[in-house]
Amino acid sequence: MPFDLASQPWWSAGLAVLAVPALLIAGGRRDMLAYLAAYFLLFGFGPVASYLLGGRIYFGTNTLLIGRAAVGLLLAFAGVVAVGLLMRQRRDIADPIQKLEAGRRMPLVPAVLVLLTLYGLAVLAWGGPAFLAGTKLDRIAVAGPFHYDYLLLQMCASALYFIAQESSTGRFAYRVNLGVYIAYCLATGERDFVFVLFALVLHRELVRTERRIPRSVLWGAGLLLGATALFALRGNATPGDSDATAILNQGSVLFVDTWVMGHVPSTEPYQHGATYLHALLNLVPGQAQVPLAQWLVDRYAPGSSSGYGFSLTGEAYLNFGLAGIPVLFGLLTAVHRWLVNRIDRAPVYAYASILFTVAWMYGFRGESQSLLKTCVYGALFVGVIRMVSARAQDEEPVACVSS
Repeated sequence: MPFDLASQPWWSAGLAVLAVPALLIAGGRRDMLAYLAAYFLLFGFGPVASYLLGGRIYFGTNTLLIGRAAVGLLLAFAGVVAVGLLMRQRRDIADPIQKLEAGRRMPLVPAVLVLLTLYGLAVLAWGGPAFLAGTKLDRIAVAGPFHYDYLLLQMCASALYFIAQESSTGRFAYRVNLGVYIAYCLATGERDFVFVLFALVLHRELVRTERRIPRSVLWGAGLLLGATALFALRGNATPGDSDATAILNQGSVLFVDTWVMGHVPSTEPYQHGATYLHALLNLVPGQAQVPLAQWLVDRYAPGSSSGYGFSLTGEAYLNFGLAGIPVLFGLLTAVHRWLVNRIDRAPVYAYASILFTVAWMYGFRGESQSLLKTCVYGALFVGVIRMVSARAQDEEPVACVSS
């Protein structure tokens, strides 16, 4: 039988697995892209492996197009590896905390963290036992109308890790807020904190001076088990699933990709970049665009209150077919490398690197609109903090003289 990559998804999965050791061999064991590739491997090819092993996969997945979807995922890995090998990660990255030794740069950070902590505690106290029952949608309703805004702000606040180290007050406020954020996610059935913790571990291990096997692997395994447990508690797991199936079959990337490939361009035309333009327009007040997740619901299950998410690979295919996938992931890889290689030049780069890592991990199972929104709003978030902090520092000597 002639070799047909699209009809034999295990070839695509096998080749994609090579991305992790390739990046580790070329960039060293602290190459952050290698660990991100492992994450993408699980959430992208996990369902493919589950299908090949005879396990359950997401309901509605077009099994006839799994091979083509696997090729799309392989092309995403090709984009990551190609740019990752061309743009190497620096091996002499210093701890960004050293840039803070000159004095307090953002004294407003502890206050912002305290406000987020108080809001999270208030919601948890108000909801109380209601968070222990019902579906995820029921819990989100209990959390109130600002649920997703709070999660977005917490992603930005979590990226302040290195900046918060400038004072003991900042460190304490950061730890308490992170704990409340995790408790809030557990109460509402959200797994966002898993991406945040993994990004923090990757960055902290990157700047450690000790030369040992990075603890990122152990942390990654622990967070994976935690994510799997949350996936089951939210009611996504099916009774009788094996442990391997529960771990592999997380997320709906394969479902989204096969659905898009089955309808584009036969039923829906290629968008030729329109969804990326809509993502930009969505940043303008009063110009809200229908997210692709809702676009999918309207076509797959009209009137349904369920959400299926989307995927960056599916969006790239929707716009430009298979050719658009490696280009998109190559560009994302270039941005990530550029930020990581500058995290010890200024605290703002460290902040941006953590935030972009979280946004990319979160957006892999979403769309460009959510990724772009996180990055732009995150820039405004830290920009306001820097501006107010700078004014406070400028006015401080004047107040001292007048007194």
